[in-house]
Amino acid sequence: MASVILTRPTARLAPDENFFAAMLAERGIKTIELPMIRVAPPDDTRDLDCALSKLAKGGFDHAVLASPTAVDIFHERLTEQGLVQDVQKQVGFATVGAKSGEKLTSYGYRLDFPLPSQGAGAAALLTTLRTFDLRGKKTLLLQSQIGINVLARAFEMVGSETERVTLYETLGPSLEDTVRLVHLLEETGDKKPEVIAFFSPSAVEQFAIALRELNRDLLGTLPALAAIGETTAFEIAMRLDRRADIVARKADQKSLAEDVAAWIEGG
Repeated sequence: MASVILTRPTARLAPDENFFAAMLAERGIKTIELPMIRVAPPDDTRDLDCALSKLAKGGFDHAVLASPTAVDIFHERLTEQGLVQDVQKQVGFATVGAKSGEKLTSYGYRLDFPLPSQGAGAAALLTTLRTFDLRGKKTLLLQSQIGINVLARAFEMVGSETERVTLYETLGPSLEDTVRLVHLLEETGDKKPEVIAFFSPSAVEQFAIALRELNRDLLGTLPALAAIGETTAFEIAMRLDRRADIVARKADQKSLAEDVAAWIEGG
């Protein structure tokens, strides 16, 4: 049976949200989950808690959350601080990608302007932001410590006063998952996965770091690499020194699953 390494964490996904694995399974393709990124609270939450308190008091015009995971963590932290209702009453949000917006509104927050997914690229993000008047508006950008800089730059380019605060820490894979990854990539013939699927630039970065630490030689013998969008494909080129073999036609997991399946079946 053909197999694909899935480098995204699915712990926060409901079963009906994991379209990628489900669609591949329908085509007889096995998915091997090996998350290349993990999330954890910041070691020091003082800056975060201060920013959330300021947000609840009307100190920002907007807050930005870049992923469904960020939305979940944000809501959990606000709940712990007892600030949910204050924020819901007076703060408008921007979210990156449709799923982030859906999750945000399900918690009762106001979505003022949805932004395109990361895979759509920087140009699409800037074009969307320019349709809103953000000049002089105070924006709180809540990301991981390695959140993409392009988001902050785009808001600054349209005249927003942006403050960036670490909402959570993005960590690399566990040692257990890294060892499993190396063993899989050392396989030969039918036992070696046909494709490695990446859903974010962060996953590509942590994948490259992990292999360089344990078995650098494997970087030259990788199977096909799939990216959910152009931003992730660019990271593959930068970190792994090769072009992505598969780039989703649309920047979503359904499109990537279809393209990965077509590549495997056509190969």
